[in-house]
Amino acid sequence: MLARILSSLRSHEGYLSGEDISRTLRISRAAIWKHMDQLRALGYEIEAFPHRGYRFVSAPDLLFPTEIQPGLGTRKFGCEIRHFDSTGSTMDEAFQLALEGAVEGTVVVAEAQTRGRGRLGRNWSSPRSKGIYFSLILRPRIPPSQAPLLTLAAAVALSEAVEKVVPAVKPRIKWPNDILAGGKKLCGILTELRAETDRVQYVIVGVGINVNNLATQLLPEATSLRVEAGHAVPRVALFQEVLRKFEGRYAAFLKSGAGAVLPEWKKRSATLGVRVRFVERGEQRAGIAEDLAEDGGLLVRMPDGKLVKRIAGDILL
Repeated sequence: MLARILSSLRSHEGYLSGEDISRTLRISRAAIWKHMDQLRALGYEIEAFPHRGYRFVSAPDLLFPTEIQPGLGTRKFGCEIRHFDSTGSTMDEAFQLALEGAVEGTVVVAEAQTRGRGRLGRNWSSPRSKGIYFSLILRPRIPPSQAPLLTLAAAVALSEAVEKVVPAVKPRIKWPNDILAGGKKLCGILTELRAETDRVQYVIVGVGINVNNLATQLLPEATSLRVEAGHAVPRVALFQEVLRKFEGRYAAFLKSGAGAVLPEWKKRSATLGVRVRFVERGEQRAGIAEDLAEDGGLLVRMPDGKLVKRIAGDILL
């Protein structure tokens, strides 16, 4: 009902009378008062004027479904959104929903996380309402060997979304799962799945984006869109664009496979052509990142001329 009331207020110029709201939505005037108080408690600014009605003034910069879904325009991604003011981890919430049969495209988003996590068990700092922290449930009919390509597709989609909403920022992708801006980490992607031997049951793609964090709120190796662009960035608009771009990239991947992902990833790569270091069997090694394999692995040319494929793990540029 809150979403319907907001839609009515936003679509009406000037004041909308309580009588009109009551008649259109078939609710009592007392219920309208109650819902208006709920909206104000959430941070919406709504004016009330005797004998004239209600007027929408502004919305909070919060990732409510009532803000994300209007005008989103996707077929699946974000059509079901579970919003949390704070949660331990959106990944944990999404895994539980996937186990319970949540439909593909279901999104879990939080204003803050207390146990946000990245790859290899690392923590992901998730200060309240500064970034975008969400997990997306996918149910692709692919073998487990192709799942790493979803991380690459997500990285391309995130880069495209940032480029559109914040043109001043030119993101680059560091293999396997980081988005960089100005050489520092802007965004991280965590992909986990449940699978059988020959097929994936579901995949959870978790994303953390530093949006409006100040430089003093970030680690030295991290950055935010606000730091890079020099101004605050609307989180709702960015989140909507992320979902649109990711749905498009996901559909292209399901139709055409690696060919729909790798060329675009390579165009935005911060890794290819660069000397990288990594640890293999306890030994530190170094070589030139030359290309990506069809399964998304990183191909590194070693000093002896051999080509080594990295499937997972960290690399240092």
